[in-house]
Amino acid sequence: MPIYLVRTIKNKDLVGIFAAPNVMELAFLIDEALDPDACEYQRLPPGGIMWEEKAVAIPIEPGDEAEDDGEEEEDKSDIPWEGARFTEVWAMSVYGVGSRWTKIDLTLEDMYGIDPETPEPEPPPKPVRPKQSARVLPFRRREAK
Repeated sequence: MPIYLVRTIKNKDLVGIFAAPNVMELAFLIDEALDPDACEYQRLPPGGIMWEEKAVAIPIEPGDEAEDDGEEEEDKSDIPWEGARFTEVWAMSVYGVGSRWTKIDLTLEDMYGIDPETPEPEPPPKPVRPKQSARVLPFRRREAK
C-alpha cells in the first residue's frame, strides 16, 4: 500500500504521513482534519520512522485520564516521539531532496457527491388533505337465495 507525505499548499505545513490505497482514500483521511483540496502530497519510497534507542513497549497500556488532567498537551503522549527519526530515504523527502509534490485535486463535492456550501433544498410542501372527517358509506345487505 502506498505511503504519502502530505503538507498544506499555502504554508507548506506538515499534515501527516498516511497509508492509503489511492489518492481518493488519502483525501478521505485528510478530510478528518482539513480540506484535502488545500493539500499536496508525494508518495514516499520504502522507509519508515524508527527509534535507535529503547522507546516504549508495545502495546501501550492506556493511562488513567484522571492523572493527566494537570499535564500539558505535549506531555500526554505515551510515545517518545523526540527519540524517533526518519529512515534516510524518508528524511531526504521530508527535507526536500528531489521531492516532487502533487496537488490533491479532489474537492469535497468530488468525494461526497455534494457541495458543502450549497444550502439544503426546501422540503416539498405537505400534501393538502381535506378537512372533513372520514365518511361512512352504508352497504346494503345481500339477500340470501
